[in-house]
Amino acid sequence: MRAKTVIKQSVKVLSLFIAVIISACVLQEFVLCNADHNRERIKGFDLENKNSLDVVFMGASEVYSDLAPGYAYKNYGYTSYLYASQASSIMSYKFQLQELLKKQNPKLIVIELNSAVYANDDNVTKEENVRNYVDNTHLSFEKVDFVNSYTDKNRVEFFFPIIKYHDAWKSLGENMGMISTIAANRFRGYNYLKGMMNQTVIFHSSQRTMNEFLADANDKKPLTELSEQKLRELLQFCKDNNLKNVVFARFPHIVVRRTYDRCERSNMVEQIVSEYGFDYLNFEKNDEGISIDYNNDFYNLDHFNVYGQKKFTDYISRYIRDKYGVTGSTLSDSLKKEWETASDYYDAYYNYSDALIRENKQKELDESIVNNPEFKQYIKES
Repeated sequence: MRAKTVIKQSVKVLSLFIAVIISACVLQEFVLCNADHNRERIKGFDLENKNSLDVVFMGASEVYSDLAPGYAYKNYGYTSYLYASQASSIMSYKFQLQELLKKQNPKLIVIELNSAVYANDDNVTKEENVRNYVDNTHLSFEKVDFVNSYTDKNRVEFFFPIIKYHDAWKSLGENMGMISTIAANRFRGYNYLKGMMNQTVIFHSSQRTMNEFLADANDKKPLTELSEQKLRELLQFCKDNNLKNVVFARFPHIVVRRTYDRCERSNMVEQIVSEYGFDYLNFEKNDEGISIDYNNDFYNLDHFNVYGQKKFTDYISRYIRDKYGVTGSTLSDSLKKEWETASDYYDAYYNYSDALIRENKQKELDESIVNNPEFKQYIKES
């Protein structure tokens, strides 16, 4: 009798423990977390069918503002994803590539390397920049290795972010839009915009632009010691793993005098990348054919608006088709329907953004836009 009582009590305790763990996991995944566009984008990548992407673009904000996967699918037939986070740090790029390769084996991986040309290590080591990506990944041996190499402080917060964001419930109301978006994506099995984000702004530089001089500008400036170390670690990883489908790139920016030194460091990046036998596609220096209007196609110095985004998606799609033979794969009926829907949502996104720009309404538009009644009207029209 006593033995039965002990068993019952043990079962109750175990059941309570399991319930607490499950509740903590749900809270960490959807509520007590930094529910922003970075989380939506990284979690959305995990939802993509295994080995279903023809191209993955990896990097920081240049990636998710400058490219449009739905548009690329509609016009060039290939599937792609923008696997990027805001101010992404070169510190975490090797780990990010490892995570990417667990899920996808695309025909081409394009890694944008703006994060390697920072003038100092503040942005490289800044915890917020690292967390924008790392907080949104699953616990794994690779994650443990990365965190242990990155910091010796508060490591457990990286492994269990609920500790870091335990008081996120205080801002639950303002985060509910993105929380519901992430949950809806999970339920649906994919996100509509494939990581895309942009702003409804036409930026006019008050400083003289230097882009017309870049093609012949070959001066080099050293990277920071830490940036070069992490870049070389990334390149060595690619070489050791015989990754023939990886190329590196620099996407276009508006270059002014105070940002010209980034171009000089980009030239150094190109030299280092070439040492390891990989291609470096410097679209900032070689912008002929993109037809960029530097007075109309950006929302700030560093990022295209939807007008520039469409032009650059056109250009890079043709470029990777002609240089690397990237074309679309045959899709199952369900995947074809998913990508046709993504294409429809891109059309609506573009038309809605265009309308806001014409009305001089400045907004930042990410995946949570799909809940906006104004946006839904464009879905019906598209």
